[in-house]
Amino acid sequence: MRINTFIVSVFLCGLTVSCVKFGSRENSRLMQQAQLLVEQMPDSALTLLDAVNTFGFSPAERAEYNLLQIQAKRNAGMDISSETEIFDVRKFFIRGKDPQKAALACFYAAFVATEQNQTTLGMEYYQEALDFSGKTDNKVLQGKILHNMGYLNYSGGWYDDAIIKYMQALNIIQLTDNQYQLEVNTLNSIANAMMMMGKTDSAQYYYRQALDKAHLHEDDALQVIVYNNMGVAYKEQRQIDRASYFSRQALQLAINDDQKILIYLNLAYVYYETDNADSARYYTQLTDKLLIHIENILMSASLTYLSYQIENTAGNYQKAIEYLELYSNYEREILEKNDRKVLLEMQKKYDMTSKENALNRQRNRAWRFAGVSLMFFLALAVLFIFQLRINMKQKEALAKEKVEKMEKTMELEHALQQAQTLQEMYHQRDNEMKTKFLEKIGILKKIALLSPYLHENTSKDRSDEIKIMEKTREIVKDLDLQNFIDIANELYPEFTDRLKQAYSGLDDREISICCLLLFDFNNQELDLFLNRRQKSNLYTIQTWKTTIRKKMNIDSYGDIKSHLLKNIAGSL
Repeated sequence: MRINTFIVSVFLCGLTVSCVKFGSRENSRLMQQAQLLVEQMPDSALTLLDAVNTFGFSPAERAEYNLLQIQAKRNAGMDISSETEIFDVRKFFIRGKDPQKAALACFYAAFVATEQNQTTLGMEYYQEALDFSGKTDNKVLQGKILHNMGYLNYSGGWYDDAIIKYMQALNIIQLTDNQYQLEVNTLNSIANAMMMMGKTDSAQYYYRQALDKAHLHEDDALQVIVYNNMGVAYKEQRQIDRASYFSRQALQLAINDDQKILIYLNLAYVYYETDNADSARYYTQLTDKLLIHIENILMSASLTYLSYQIENTAGNYQKAIEYLELYSNYEREILEKNDRKVLLEMQKKYDMTSKENALNRQRNRAWRFAGVSLMFFLALAVLFIFQLRINMKQKEALAKEKVEKMEKTMELEHALQQAQTLQEMYHQRDNEMKTKFLEKIGILKKIALLSPYLHENTSKDRSDEIKIMEKTREIVKDLDLQNFIDIANELYPEFTDRLKQAYSGLDDREISICCLLLFDFNNQELDLFLNRRQKSNLYTIQTWKTTIRKKMNIDSYGDIKSHLLKNIAGSL
């Protein structure tokens, strides 16, 4: 009987160890295959990663898995703004001794930070990625990092800095093989930045280089992108004829509906800028016909808002209001869609945590059973050899006490793990709610900026239009400056009090401007919004902002919003 018990115990222990080793080998194989496919076939890499059993991962395995998953999602064009695990992955690999993985972790952490509108943090992470990649021979990654740093500068309006980073990226990319697409995009970005600086001749030179490279590789899709960007760039420069010409060139090469939608929409904007309402409507109608077959709510919202602008400018106020109401519906649908996505992500993480906890409990029971069986065998062996019952009972009591302590320790660790998981889920939900709140504020700002136009367009002897204007005023009548000040204090508790405490020299008007800058009001929007509340114009608004910078010790062209988020809101 004793021999049978021993054999069963040894068999169970061996079976448990074999299962663990087999699962580990299978996970390693799947992750190696995903690593090979993550750049060229990210969808296939995601499929492989979904098949990986993450339960029981070590910290190193989990960090590598999360990094691969975020790489695949980004390369597949998926939204990774909620993938905050990358920040912990970055810290893990920075502590390690692998500069290649540290560079990749910092690179994708920068992506997530910028998609969460944390531009300054994103630039810091890109610089870290560049420093680590400099310790490797991965020139492609270095080129991508510099290209993205240039894009951040371009988005912020720092075109000189953007060109410097793009040029550095181009010099590295041209030393690599099979990266012509990245080279074309970089040349195109340099040209865009030069166009924004008014350097038209230089921009044309780089546009031409980008087109020649795309033509050399017979890549019509890249040529479409370059031509369309040229059209957009010339539109921004108010060179409407050239904008129309290059957009039409792009249209001749367009091969799918996605490309045509972008081009049609750009042409609609071009003709809207030239006050050609009929042509603008024609291209919005072409865009609308293509959107019927493609589910793209963001593009539909953009098209609807353009239609509102066209009809409002043409004086068709009833139709303009209909488009504005439809646009508001699209905005609500976008927010609801984002909410559903957040809930699905939370449910998925909750399910994974529950399964992992269940498997951990099952494994713990197996290991406890194996341990108890082994101790029982040892006890029998001691009894058989020494025939000392008293010593045997003492050892059994000691073994039992150890098992109880182990169980209590494991229960405590499990409780701490659950508490940490709940805390992480709370912080994630808090960040997601703030993101949603800021998106809603964007809608309020757009509606609030409509109010001055309504006062200007009302005519005393046109009763029908007066009724329309009165109806619209009911929508915006409660949106005043105090609303945005209250919202700033709600989003960043005690924001105005902290601002006054940090910079006592600011007056009430400057405090109000700081609150509006939190919601991305530019100079023209500040002028429009404050026009009927304070006597202002673009010059006085710029003067007020200069005064604010001086009182806050910010550089002449420093970003007031970034300073407020870092030193006032960030300190909360």
